[in-house]
Amino acid sequence: MIDQTRLSLLERVRETSTGESWTEFIEVYGPLIRGWLVSQGVQQQDADDVQQEVLTMLAEKISTFRHNGRRGAFRTWLRRVTVNRLRQHWQARQRNPGAHAGPDLSELAHELADDTSRITLFWDKQHDRFVLEHLLKTLENRFQQKSMSAFRQIVLLERPAREVALELGMSLGSVRVAQHRILRALQDCGRGILD
Repeated sequence: MIDQTRLSLLERVRETSTGESWTEFIEVYGPLIRGWLVSQGVQQQDADDVQQEVLTMLAEKISTFRHNGRRGAFRTWLRRVTVNRLRQHWQARQRNPGAHAGPDLSELAHELADDTSRITLFWDKQHDRFVLEHLLKTLENRFQQKSMSAFRQIVLLERPAREVALELGMSLGSVRVAQHRILRALQDCGRGILD
């Protein structure tokens, strides 16, 4: 049997159109896409529709995705799929203007298509944070709560390790060991999700 933890999530999703891999993929990327759209002022109904259209397109096109070896390659591809779906959704909405009110999605799509725009930088940051939080949730049962708290405070909140150790009643060495082990576990389980 193939060790599923060694295959990246993207590889596993490409191999099958259903199953645990797709469930995990949708759990990570569905709320990310919808949450990002809503944060940009897209109405809930439109956000739901575009999210569904993006996920449907990903299911159809994931086999064509080829990682170019650059950091963020999948994140960029996902953003471009979202841009195309936003444009198509806006065009369909324009043909039936009484169906929905709301912001001009074509302008949002145009700004999101620009690799250097404020919205694109926000997309990248939200993607990385969302995926990191998903990965940390998957690790909660593998590590003690104190260790997870130490990791979050030192790495995510950038607090001094000595201060965190004192606050949590841990030795500095224990805090550093927890930080190292959780970071290694994140790298292992993030392979194929964080690119």
